Amino acid sequence: MWAAILTIILGGIGWGIAKLLFEPLKEIVDLRRQAQECLIAYGDLSKDAPADERRAAADAFRHIGAGLVSRHYAPYPWANWTYDFALRRLGWDIHSAGNLLISIGNGTQSAGFSWANSSPLVMLIRQNLKLPAPEMSPTERALTENAARPAPLSPDT
Repeated sequence: MWAAILTIILGGIGWGIAKLLFEPLKEIVDLRRQAQECLIAYGDLSKDAPADERRAAADAFRHIGAGLVSRHYAPYPWANWTYDFALRRLGWDIHSAGNLLISIGNGTQSAGFSWANSSPLVMLIRQNLKLPAPEMSPTERALTENAARPAPLSPDT
């Protein structure tokens, strides 16, 4: 009988830890991933992009930025120390990254901000969230390396 009661109590404690501490941290990790996706998808938006595409990019940047800032300002009270401990160890500054994403979103829609990937703001966002810069795929790298080499001339052609 005591084993069953202890199992229920430990199960409740485990659920509470998972739900109240780890789930909010998972939300921050998900927003970090979404920020990377958004920077890849809309980072090379040109000035000539249609207004609806520009609006979608601005909304995406602002939505993710607002999510990061709100996770900084309004976490569960019992999870606040966990965030501070975990995020400091990871070197993430979600508040600054969120504000920078909101700035990029506002600039994309109102000021015609384009080519975000070449902006120093994106470098700061990547540093604050410890996001790697996108790399070329192996196929693109091979094509770039071989583009400068002339093809051998064959006597048959």
